[in-house]
Amino acid sequence: MATIHRFCCNDLLRFTFVNLEHLTNTFSMSFYLTYLACWPDYFQVAEGLGKLIMCYILGKAEGQDESWHDHVMAVTVAPEYYWQQLAKKLMNLLEEISDNISIGDAYMKKA
Repeated sequence: MATIHRFCCNDLLRFTFVNLEHLTNTFSMSFYLTYLACWPDYFQVAEGLGKLIMCYILGKAEGQDESWHDHVMAVTVAPEYYWQQLAKKLMNLLEEISDNISIGDAYMKKA
């Protein structure tokens, strides 16, 4: 069973396990911190027993006016948890979050 919550700074010290997956693009710590600061609602994590990070999704809102859209930068699942459809759950959550954040709110978070 996974618990899903907003990514926090402490999670940056605990998500290496997921980033070891060979298909994962990894970024610098400052990159993750920028996304966390600018688009905190779009950075979600799934944890298992013992607070082990199983999966995370990293996204943002971008564009202007009619071209305003959300962008998924990364969605990564540790291989041991592929069968739990965590990426699908996080994608659905990101879509729900996006629907509930107005364009103005998302733009203000970006600024």
